[in-house]
Amino acid sequence: MRHWIALCLCFPLFALELSIQTGKEEGATFSILHLQNAFPFTCDATNDEFGETRRIDCRIPQATKQTFSPINNAQFSITGVSSPQGYSITILPKAKMKLIPLAFDLSKETETFQGNIRKAKHWSVVGYTQTLPLIVMNPTPESGINFPINIKKDMRPIVGGLDLKGNPIKITRVQDVTDYMEMKKAYEAKRYDRVLDLSTNALKNYPKTVFKNELLLYQIRALHHEENSEKLIEIAKQFLRDYSSDPSVAEVLAYIADAYGKIGQSVDADYFFDRLFDEQADSPFASLGMLYKAEQLEGSGEIKNAVELYKKALETSKDVAVASEAAFKLAQIELNNGNTKKAAQYVDKIASANPNYFKDVRDNSMAMAETFFEKNDPKTAARISESLLNATDKKSPDYEVNLKALGFALAKANNKLEALKRFNEYLDTYKYGQYIEDVRRAKDSLFFDDGDKNTTKEIKKYDELIERYGNDSVGKKALYKKAQLLFKEQKYQAILDMESYLYRLESTEYPETNSMISKSAIGLEKARLKEGKCVEAMAFQKMYKIRLLPEWDEYIFNCELKTTQYAAAKKIAQSHLKSKSIAERQIWLSRMVKTQFGLGEYKEAIKGGEELITLLDVEKNPSLNDIYRTMFDAAQRVSDDEGMIRHIKSVEGAYPNDFKDIERYTQMVSLGLKRKDEGMVQTYGRKVSALQERTKTYTQSPYIEFTLAQSYQNLGKDSAALSVLKTLDKQKLDTEKRARQQYLIGAIEQKLGHKREARDAFNASIKANKNSAWGKLAKDALGLM
Repeated sequence: MRHWIALCLCFPLFALELSIQTGKEEGATFSILHLQNAFPFTCDATNDEFGETRRIDCRIPQATKQTFSPINNAQFSITGVSSPQGYSITILPKAKMKLIPLAFDLSKETETFQGNIRKAKHWSVVGYTQTLPLIVMNPTPESGINFPINIKKDMRPIVGGLDLKGNPIKITRVQDVTDYMEMKKAYEAKRYDRVLDLSTNALKNYPKTVFKNELLLYQIRALHHEENSEKLIEIAKQFLRDYSSDPSVAEVLAYIADAYGKIGQSVDADYFFDRLFDEQADSPFASLGMLYKAEQLEGSGEIKNAVELYKKALETSKDVAVASEAAFKLAQIELNNGNTKKAAQYVDKIASANPNYFKDVRDNSMAMAETFFEKNDPKTAARISESLLNATDKKSPDYEVNLKALGFALAKANNKLEALKRFNEYLDTYKYGQYIEDVRRAKDSLFFDDGDKNTTKEIKKYDELIERYGNDSVGKKALYKKAQLLFKEQKYQAILDMESYLYRLESTEYPETNSMISKSAIGLEKARLKEGKCVEAMAFQKMYKIRLLPEWDEYIFNCELKTTQYAAAKKIAQSHLKSKSIAERQIWLSRMVKTQFGLGEYKEAIKGGEELITLLDVEKNPSLNDIYRTMFDAAQRVSDDEGMIRHIKSVEGAYPNDFKDIERYTQMVSLGLKRKDEGMVQTYGRKVSALQERTKTYTQSPYIEFTLAQSYQNLGKDSAALSVLKTLDKQKLDTEKRARQQYLIGAIEQKLGHKREARDAFNASIKANKNSAWGKLAKDALGLM
């Protein structure tokens, strides 16, 4: 199938006229150049060794001062030069071309013949890709007679060029052609306002112009670039309605779908996207449409679907620009998702196939390079910066920025020689540049020497660098190196002493900083735990939020118990209660009970203690017998008298005559008083007295002696009561308690008939504290005697 578009370019140089016609045959585009003059002129074709025409030179003998601008289209490159000898036209092909003389005017002559024509008033040049369109050129046989052909009987009307619908083209004026050509130049120069003005005027002045479809198409393109979506939609609908078979339908479908998406009408956008993907699947604009659709999905938060379309566009597009944009979008998404490695793969595709694309999206490319740099992928950052640098004019301000960025990226990637080359280029080119100090420092630190392996000397050297360079790049690196050395030497406290300075270092450039600080804190915490310095250890744990391995749970538990952090201790104990080892479960159950007791969860402590006692019956572990004490204490807290009685016996069995239990025995005395159980009072009263006498520690006196003596008296054991009270003679008592002791002795002596001893005791009571109740009772007793 053939499509025709006639482009007539007329130049009033002398009598010369140039015109170009373009069309398609079997999907292949071709062009026909017509050169016509009032007088015959010569055109010579220069062929290569394969018979292909590689150059055509035409010479018009008339000289002129006028000329025309070079003409370029898909098939030709045409230039003209004026000289005193005449006017020369040179035609070079983009692919293939054929020179054909038109020596006969079939509208006037009835005979034609084939001859070796050197001059003609009309020459045609056919430009094509593979196969010569429209005609078949048969080789002339070496022998034969060249008869003229009489076509008088076969004369047909001459209709000239045909339009897309097969109708004759009538060109009465050529201003629409001029406007059309100017519009194309404006579009190539990205002067989209000018494109719209020229196309609008041409359509208004020449409503039946043969270029109407092209004028509308360029309007749509210009509106697309200016993002005037509503106007684009209006014109695109007209184009699709009037030119449904136009080769540019796929392009228009892509732009109108994108426009609908940008004004938020996603349903209409999807309709045109579906048409594009279904009806124009083989068009390169289908891949472009995938980009537009993916951008809309990304904007609405459907990232996963957007990624799939970007990938499809990348895989299917034969247009390197579309593929580059798809890869760039994918790189941005992967970077945002933290997939730096995957993002770098897409950047490598662009850098390898179309590095100039980065300049087309300069700002985003620079931001992406910076992100890669920050995410510790300086090699990819360098690839982007280098591509930008190579595509930037050295006089542009961007060149300085990209040169600096490339040097820094290369330095961070440890490509020292290339980094040095870029730094030197910057310092030579921009002696007063914006980044001169940064570049100079970066160069100074580029070959940072590790120096002497003597630790003391190294640290001294780093200190000198820190003092000299302070908080700039060299000083920071020296600080970092010093910390690394101290960490290697396990000098954790020294690292923590410089912690505030280390935290000022950028984590991307100095990635081990936080790790060294936290590991130093962990090292110190372990040391403090082993040393039993619980307050310091717990402070480290809280400050640095340290979590040690389970093997340190015992140390941490003991310190948390010691510092009364029962809730934290309980949490550690709980994590070990399901151990398969009975022995381990026993240990952690015992610890759990202690934390529950410390938290006041006495009932839970009793429940856990009963479970532990059951386990101890299965597998003895004397080191855990302390559970009986805890069980007794918990029972006392919840007023469980029976529990106290039951567990005190276990305490006595596990820890006979242990002074640690003196208060528990005293509590049993109080329980005996409560229950009016003289046997219980006397049993545990004697235990308390014995423990005090043995250790010469009288923490429960005189309460225990007074209580025990009263119990003896209750049973008529006055002598025993007297003996108990007299044991207080050697103890230091306050005056009131001494007055009480002496009064009680006097009362028992009087009861036993020992009047003198009674009188002495009463006098001693009065002497101890005559104003106390006991002293007054003693005075009354003496009066009765």
